[in-house]
Amino acid sequence: MQITSQQMQAIDNGEPVPLVVEGRPCILVPGTIDQLRDALDDWDPRTMQRHMARLMADDWNDPAMSAYDE
Repeated sequence: MQITSQQMQAIDNGEPVPLVVEGRPCILVPGTIDQLRDALDDWDPRTMQRHMARLMADDWNDPAMSAYDE
């Protein structure tokens, strides 16, 4: 596989690099498998729900929001 100097610089900077391999769109992600798993864990809907609940708890528990419950 040939990588351009710009793509190599992006890899050195820890950035993902879009590629097409045998007609298939791919993304080259520098790092370890564990780093990839950690990054993808943030996209798990269950994890996102927990993050959102924690971030929005103050707003959802605000007495003014009770109008939306009616």
